[in-house]
Amino acid sequence: MLSRLGHNELITLAKKRCIPPLLSDFYKGQAGGRVCIIGGCEDYTGAPYFSANATALMGCDLTHVICEKSAATVIKSYTPNLMVHPYLRDKGEKSEMNKIKNLLQRIHAIVIGPGLGRDESMLQSIKEIIEFILIDKKGQVPIVIDADGLFLISQDKNVREILKKFPTGRIVLTPNVVEFKRISDAIAKDLKFDTNTLKNNEQMGHFISNELNCILVQKGKQDQIYSPGNDYILINKQQGSNKRVGGQGDTLTGTIGCMLSYSSLMNDYHVVPSETMEKLDDNKQNLTWIDLALLSCYVGTTITRECSRLAFKDKGRAMQTTDLNDRVGIAYHEIIENVKSVTK
Repeated sequence: MLSRLGHNELITLAKKRCIPPLLSDFYKGQAGGRVCIIGGCEDYTGAPYFSANATALMGCDLTHVICEKSAATVIKSYTPNLMVHPYLRDKGEKSEMNKIKNLLQRIHAIVIGPGLGRDESMLQSIKEIIEFILIDKKGQVPIVIDADGLFLISQDKNVREILKKFPTGRIVLTPNVVEFKRISDAIAKDLKFDTNTLKNNEQMGHFISNELNCILVQKGKQDQIYSPGNDYILINKQQGSNKRVGGQGDTLTGTIGCMLSYSSLMNDYHVVPSETMEKLDDNKQNLTWIDLALLSCYVGTTITRECSRLAFKDKGRAMQTTDLNDRVGIAYHEIIENVKSVTK
């Protein structure tokens, strides 16, 4: 059904079905949800901040960051708006998993990977976290995986097997072209499959999505969104900018993470009464979780592209990651609240 909709129609449907309205009787956490960004180490503190800040500016009620101990004070110094937890450990030390698991009990969506690094202890903790969500939460908490989280997937066959066990569409991967190839090669090796038999990039995208039972957002000149069991691709052609900055992908994980939190509140927690839902969407489309997750990813890519466009328009070649990231709230308002003015 989504494949037949144009840009405006996709945004309008997402606004009606994915995003909780701001109702006066909601308490904290019901309208914006709770999102946790897991990443950040001694060398990389900007990435988890950009992801979390994008989530917060999208309207998330409570945004958490779980990071390595030495990164926490630095990330806290960027803003008082985020809750930063120094529970991860590197260099052979064991992370504070009990604290991590207790926090994740209250979370509606998770982002894994920004600034994570490739320390073996950190990666092992991430593997344990993913398995915890699968077993303890029955895989119902949506997870966005990016950056070194994708590296872990490409390197660890057991992690790939764990991802396959999640309910369909609860895992979202956001690879760039290099990460895309690395993951496809790893899956092909598992299956003893020759990827040369796949004729083009689209076939490769469907291959990854189906084999890992995940939604795949391939970043590029056009963002291509694949989903398991579907032969169509949602392609986002919205204008961005020709200037690429480090951290744009982190902004994307934050916008998608927040949208998945919204969708979970609507689909899993039913925070909006049925009579209110009927007023919000009189067409009463029968949408599955896959539909809502795809819409969430499409909105996330749209807002990130708009942030890039706005920042470049203002700053030109001097544009930095903060210029893009700080415009998430503005882009959200323009894209979602003024959906009728957005051109196809």
